[in-house]
Amino acid sequence: MQTRTILEATRAAKARRIAAYAAALAVALAVAAAQPAGAAAIAIHTQRDGDTIDIHATVVLNADAATAWRVLTDYNRYTEFIPDLRFSRILARRGATVTVEQSGDAALWLFRMPLDITFEIDEIPPYRLQSRAVAGSLRALTSSYALTPAASGLRLDYVGRAAPGYALFGRIEQAVIEHNVARQFQALADEIERQSAIVRSRAIAVVK
Repeated sequence: MQTRTILEATRAAKARRIAAYAAALAVALAVAAAQPAGAAAIAIHTQRDGDTIDIHATVVLNADAATAWRVLTDYNRYTEFIPDLRFSRILARRGATVTVEQSGDAALWLFRMPLDITFEIDEIPPYRLQSRAVAGSLRALTSSYALTPAASGLRLDYVGRAAPGYALFGRIEQAVIEHNVARQFQALADEIERQSAIVRSRAIAVVK
């Protein structure tokens, strides 16, 4: 009986290791696929802390701060460049606080989970956004974006803390969050650089 218990525990541990490896591989492949040639190279890290997941993503952009801020705060246009986001709209604006409703999917390979979230966002121009989920699919979500001038460009940092409202197996849940944040952060970085390139080209045309 004791031998059977040990064997079952060994098999369970092996299954957990395989699941963890598969999740890590899925995220690595997904992040690589999310970075087309010439795109800004993002870095992302997630860590589980009890029933919450901490996320940090960063990238150095070839962009100006004014354009980056304009793209970050153009919530109604997010669906034009953020993957798997079906709609994003401003519900209310009270001073520097904006209420934004978003609906989309969290996806990893064949897995898709609908997400509907209403955010309250505090805008601290021209370099910082702080948001918190006030309704929707996740039990809790707080996040911030920060723009910082850097020697080689403009650094964009994302810091988030999520308590998912759906139950997945350990690291698979973490992989889904990391994969989706990576794709959306990459798309945001690409759009900021694209819009900044347009601004530069117009400035050059005016000078000529």
